[in-house]
Amino acid sequence: MFTKEENDYLSKIPKNKIVKIFPFNRNITKIAEEIITSVNNIYPDLEIKHMGASALKISGQNDIDIYAFSDPKDFSKFLPELIKLFGKPINKHETFYEWKFNKNDFDIEFYLTAKNSETMKEQIEVFEILKNNKDLLKKYEFLKESLDGHSFREYQEEKYKFYKKIKVLFPNDNI
Repeated sequence: MFTKEENDYLSKIPKNKIVKIFPFNRNITKIAEEIITSVNNIYPDLEIKHMGASALKISGQNDIDIYAFSDPKDFSKFLPELIKLFGKPINKHETFYEWKFNKNDFDIEFYLTAKNSETMKEQIEVFEILKNNKDLLKKYEFLKESLDGHSFREYQEEKYKFYKKIKVLFPNDNI
């Protein structure tokens, strides 16, 4: 039912990790914009996208997900300044680098990533479907809120199931 990548991610979630869902906080938008601007000041041509619950302006984990898109062969030209801004990446893979840090009590996940990787294309597609369909977005927010206090693994599994359902509803939305 889940992809290899999804199962791999799920297997790494600590069994005792619990999800906490918060109402949308308007301050999150300002913080996301500050981070994007700080990167664009150095790399004005780097495409950056704020995604996730905070970008959709719905309840979520009070975190901010930001993606900077680059061909993996060009990652090395962006790394020095991104490391100056965000510190050493916590994860590196052939298709992405990942940073996690906190700013003004918001958890930030910043990725330098390949836009055309299968995982990223799927994330963008689901994000755009939710952004453009208010009824689905409400259902998604309700799902997230209903899982407050549950295990993080269950939360992530239910989100994956939801994503698969909406992709069935919108199979040709190559957004």
